[in-house]
Amino acid sequence: MAFMYKDYLENMGERLKGKNILVTGSGRGFGRSMAVAYASEGSHVIVTARNTSELKKTEYYINNAGGEASTIPCDLSRDESLLELVRNVEELGGIDVLVNNAATCSWLTIEDMTKYNWDKTMSVNLRAPFILSLLFYREMSSRGGGSIINISSSSAQKGFIAELAYCSSKYGLEGLTQCLALELKNYNIAVNSLNVGSPPGYRLKPTSLSEEAASKIPEEIINRYAPVDLMVQHFTNAWTFLALQKGNGITGQRFNSRELSEMLMALGEEEVLKRYHGKLLESVYKPIKFPEKLKYQTSDGGWNEIWFI
Repeated sequence: MAFMYKDYLENMGERLKGKNILVTGSGRGFGRSMAVAYASEGSHVIVTARNTSELKKTEYYINNAGGEASTIPCDLSRDESLLELVRNVEELGGIDVLVNNAATCSWLTIEDMTKYNWDKTMSVNLRAPFILSLLFYREMSSRGGGSIINISSSSAQKGFIAELAYCSSKYGLEGLTQCLALELKNYNIAVNSLNVGSPPGYRLKPTSLSEEAASKIPEEIINRYAPVDLMVQHFTNAWTFLALQKGNGITGQRFNSRELSEMLMALGEEEVLKRYHGKLLESVYKPIKFPEKLKYQTSDGGWNEIWFI
């Protein structure tokens, strides 16, 4: 599929010019869209994921949008690969913005969940964001501060079947966001979480859906997934707004991509800054009705349904 950026590029800016931005899990899906959006605003984007061919495709989209990219393959579940990523990023001059987007989910219920699946999910979804924040924060501060954006989901709000490790990791990521917002404020680093989102009328392509697997899906289903160019057009303003935050701006907040985009359009940046500056979040739990039945995704990409007695 050819992605057409013409309409967006006519109005693109350079709000991120001179900034280096690392986006993990940017070989496909939401991470790819963020990487292209940041590049279209003038930043040098460092894209990383396990699959080299998918990273090269992301790099192609970035070049097609007139942006600059560096590709560094990395398996975030392995310490040696993480450290190699950090060394390579330092050779590129360091970063101003860290987007912890990479995530994995095994889609296993407790009957099939193993210690390996649990540890792998935690390593990628929660441990890696901590390790990267730990290894980059001092250098980010030396550059005048920066922004850490942790990509979250509705799985950080309530439990789902077959997401034992995934939900736990996303709840943990929200806690990490709040703690880092406190600890890194005096380093002039903002730390916020961002829920994924898609333009009206579209859905996000599942994170686990590889490019190869997507090529085998019927066209009527693929057409329901938001293409990169549409994601870029809808959310670049919101994603750039968060990337430009520092410790003296908005930090310790949780945003939804579509809601933040609409809020910025309706109120403007100054009003949004006033609304959230100097505030943190406190989780509020409330009882909800236990469902009669639930559908849940399975590890083979299908769906099961469970009725509750």
